[in-house]
Amino acid sequence: MAQSKEESRKGDLSFGTRKTCSTVSTEMKPFLLALLVAGLPLGGLASAPNVLFIVVDDLNVDIASYGHPLVQTPHLDRLRARSLQFNRAYCQYPLCNPSRNSFLSGLYPGTSGNLNNADSLRELLPDLVTLPQLFKENGYRAISTGKVFHQRDPQSWTQISDLYTGDLLPMDREPRFYQQGQEKRTRGPGAMLGDDTVPWFQWRSVTEGEEFLKDFQIARATIRRADELAADGVPFFLAVGFARPHDPFFAPKRFFDLYPLDSLQLPQTPGDASTVPDYAFYHVFQKAFQNMTHEEKLRAMQAYYAGTSYMDEQLGRVLDHMEAKGLLKNTHIVFFGDHGFQVGEKDYWNKAVLFERSCRAPLLISSPGMAQAGQSTDRIVEFIDLYPTLAELCGLEPPDHLEGLSLVPLLQDPNAPRREIAYSYCNGDRSVRDPRYRYTLWKRGSEALYDHQHDPEEHYNLADNPEYAAVLTRLRGLVANMPEPPK
Repeated sequence: MAQSKEESRKGDLSFGTRKTCSTVSTEMKPFLLALLVAGLPLGGLASAPNVLFIVVDDLNVDIASYGHPLVQTPHLDRLRARSLQFNRAYCQYPLCNPSRNSFLSGLYPGTSGNLNNADSLRELLPDLVTLPQLFKENGYRAISTGKVFHQRDPQSWTQISDLYTGDLLPMDREPRFYQQGQEKRTRGPGAMLGDDTVPWFQWRSVTEGEEFLKDFQIARATIRRADELAADGVPFFLAVGFARPHDPFFAPKRFFDLYPLDSLQLPQTPGDASTVPDYAFYHVFQKAFQNMTHEEKLRAMQAYYAGTSYMDEQLGRVLDHMEAKGLLKNTHIVFFGDHGFQVGEKDYWNKAVLFERSCRAPLLISSPGMAQAGQSTDRIVEFIDLYPTLAELCGLEPPDHLEGLSLVPLLQDPNAPRREIAYSYCNGDRSVRDPRYRYTLWKRGSEALYDHQHDPEEHYNLADNPEYAAVLTRLRGLVANMPEPPK
C-alpha cells in the first residue's frame, strides 16, 4: 500500500537519475548551504566533512543520558555533551538485518521487501545505492569495521576491517566471508539463560581472553583505520558496528561488578494490565524465556547492562584516539542503536516485537561547532532519516529513492516542526508511533492502542475503548498507508 506524498519523500526507485560527483570538492555549494541551514561554522571548506557512523547492536535507551538511574556510560555522556540527543527515535524493524538494511538503504522494509534476517538487500535491489556507497562514489574512503550491514555488503565499501588482526580483508569475497568471531576463546564464569532453545542466550563474566571479545577487536581495528586516515588525509565515512549489548552477553568481569544482582529490580506488570496475545511475541524467543528462573532473569539484566557499559568503554577508546589524531574537528558523528530491546518488560528478553522498548533506541548526532550541542529534542524521528541527513550535511546529492526526512532542521532548531510519524514492521505485524500514541495491528487481526501520555510502559490497551474511536480510525489509516511489498 503506497504512502501518501505528504507522509514521505519517497521516490520512484529509478536509481539511474542520481547525480554523481567525480570528487567531493567540486560540490561545495550544497555543503555550504547545509552548513548555513544547520547553523554550523563556515571555516575549513577546503576539506570535505567526514562522517563517523557508530551503530550498536540491540542497544536500548537504558543509558545514563536517557535517564537510567543505574547504567554507567561515561563516554556516551561525553559524546552527548557535544551532540543533539533524539529522545524519540525509532527503528523501522526491531530485528538486525531488516533494520540495518532499512537505514542503510533509506527505504522502509515494505518498500525494499527486506522483512527478515535472511533476505539479501542486493538480491532484492541489486542497483540500489546505499548510504556508505554514496560516500564511496563521491570520493570518500568508506570503511566498515564490525557489524554494520547484518549480512555485510562489499559493494558499499572501500575497505573492510579484519577483526582478528586489525588489518584489512580482501574486497572480492562473498558477503558471508566477512562474518567473524573469536569470543569462544574467552574464559570466565557463565551459563545459559533458560533452556537451550536459543543457544546464544547466555552470559559470561570474562576473566581471561578479553582481547578475543568483539568490541575490543572492533575498537582496535577502528584505531588502526584512524591512524591510516590521519596519515593519508583523505575524507572518510568510517562506520563502526559494536556488538554489545547483543547476546551472548560476554563482557569483562569488572562490568558485571558494576551491577550486583541485589541492586537490580525486574519490571513489574500491574495486576489490572491488559492481556497481550501470545502471537504478539516472537515464539522461539518466548519459549526460551518461559523457563527462566527469577535469578536467571536478574542475571540477564545484569549481563545486558554489563555489555552496555563495556561497549561504552570501547567507544571511549575510539573517540579518545580520534580526538588525539585531530580526526573529529571536521567530522559529523552519528551514534545509535539498531533497535531497542526488552529487558524483562512483559516478561520478554529480546527484540522482534512491536512495543516501545523494542522499537525505540538512542540516537545522538554531533556536528562540528553546532549551537545545539548538549540539547535534546522530543520530535518523533525514524532511522531512515539518517541517510538524507548525512547527505545534506556533507553536501552530497542523495538518490531519488529515499523515504526519510533530513534531520538538519532539528540540528538547527530542536523544536522545528516536522512530520512526526514512525513506522515499524515485524513478523507480519505493523505499528505506528505518533507524539502521543502507539497503534499496532497484529497479523491475526487484533489491535493495540497505547496512550503514552498516561501509560508510557504500554500496560493498558485502549483499542476497545469507545472514547478513543477517532484516534483509532486515524492511526488505522496511517498503518493502511504503510509501504508494502507486492503480493
